[in-house]
Amino acid sequence: MLYSLSITNYALINILDIEFSEGLTIITGETGAGKSIILGALSLVLGQKADAGILRDPGSNAVVEACFRIPGNDNALEQLFSADEVNYSGELIIRRVIYPNGKSRSFVNDQPVNVAFLRSLGNALIDIHSQHESLLLADTDYPVRVADAFAGQTQLADEYRKKHAEVTSLAARVRTLRDACDQAKNETDYLSFQYQELQKAKLSPGEQEELEKELSLLEHAAEIRQYLFQLSSLLEEGDFPVLTGLKEAVRVSAQITEKNPGFSDVSDRMEQARIELKDLAGECARSLQQVRVDPVRMEEVSGRLDTIYTLQGKHNVRTVEDLLILEKDFGRQLEETVNDTTRLEKLEKELEAAIAIRDQLATDLHKGRMACLDDLSRQLCTRLALLGIPDAQIEFVIREKATYGLLGNTGMEIMFSANRDMMPRELSCIASGGEMSRLMLCIKSVIAQHSGLSTIIFDEVDLGVSGKIADRMGNMIYQLSEYMQVLAITHLPQVAAKGSTHYLVRKEVVEHVTETRVLPLHGDERVMEVARMLSGSAITPAAIQNAKELLNNIS
Repeated sequence: MLYSLSITNYALINILDIEFSEGLTIITGETGAGKSIILGALSLVLGQKADAGILRDPGSNAVVEACFRIPGNDNALEQLFSADEVNYSGELIIRRVIYPNGKSRSFVNDQPVNVAFLRSLGNALIDIHSQHESLLLADTDYPVRVADAFAGQTQLADEYRKKHAEVTSLAARVRTLRDACDQAKNETDYLSFQYQELQKAKLSPGEQEELEKELSLLEHAAEIRQYLFQLSSLLEEGDFPVLTGLKEAVRVSAQITEKNPGFSDVSDRMEQARIELKDLAGECARSLQQVRVDPVRMEEVSGRLDTIYTLQGKHNVRTVEDLLILEKDFGRQLEETVNDTTRLEKLEKELEAAIAIRDQLATDLHKGRMACLDDLSRQLCTRLALLGIPDAQIEFVIREKATYGLLGNTGMEIMFSANRDMMPRELSCIASGGEMSRLMLCIKSVIAQHSGLSTIIFDEVDLGVSGKIADRMGNMIYQLSEYMQVLAITHLPQVAAKGSTHYLVRKEVVEHVTETRVLPLHGDERVMEVARMLSGSAITPAAIQNAKELLNNIS
């Protein structure tokens, strides 16, 4: 329930603090006193649009703060808070700050929230029923919600909405994945060809450099062999082989060493040179044996390199390592395509199962709605008779639709006639504004104990009503207060007299500045206000006596 409202710098209000109690709270005042201003301020904390035009002082912030107490455990509210990651508490302080630039910020228990969250929270906390709210009856979803509340299947409707949201989410994921699979399928053949081509090449790291070296050797094999043969001839063969001469030089140097020990270093170096040249001669001989002119091998190496160069040119890379990376990437993409297909099949099965559950929940909802309509129609007609429409006829046209929405697949229209001799027709085409307003009040009255709301506000829904009908309307509004907190802004003394708490809204001029103030009324003050409502500005003794009778306060 709403237990306090604080307003600062809003329209005609400078500073205003109001405390509310359980039961029926009456708010009265002359036209233009500012009753609608208070309701407008409250609407801000319920998520309505704000602009700088409402600032009393254009240079200062406007602040509206409403405090609510949540009775018991409210799972729906807890889920709402959880979905938006807002801390939940049984005591809620909702604050809206409007800045001079027209922007605003919203807080719930000092935690910043967005306006969309405020709007959802407001819809769960308060039902503001104004004289214009009868337009809701033209909304085909509204009668469905009424039927759910009357049939006591609000929890089933919530369960359906969750499942419908799951179906919607799964369907979107299936569409996205299916599009990806379709696109991948179109590319798979070419991707597979590229992958198989690289696999078939059986590339290995460093292969290209080794092959290029080998090809260079094979291409110059004849020249290399000729040069190696020449080296062998110079070192070991021919007319004057180097090694033969060096061997003789080593022998002579040894003789010199015998006569001159100081020459031993030169002799040793001479021997080392001979050994090194001997080893080099052997290396040349071995190389000569290894280097062969091999046209077959040269063709093999050349062909292998052509394959590598072709693949590099095709994929615009420069190394075998790059080609190996591409091969791995192609394989991964092909594997992902297979995995995506498997995931798609799994998601489609999940979607099919969720749809089956969703459709069954919708069927259960539709049956419950159908089953309650006769009783709902009877109760509404009974209440309309009390409000001066004794011959009202109400029929609900209900059907199952092919499509599913937030409320299931039920389509429903209200058919109405205020006269016994006229067939019911579509409500919006036949009902007058007063009839629509009374019907809405009756609907609120019927579903009050099932709605789950803790507070309802009636904003001058009694316009155009008087006498006995006004008294019955007051009784109906009072009966609602047995199930929830009710705030009624009214011009009817018969309604005002039903309240347990009464506030008077009036304008006062303070230091040449007009302000809206709210005053609690008790005892004689309340008698005089009800008398004013009965007789106008000139309050007569008869009006005072009548007011006392209405208030059961006869002195």
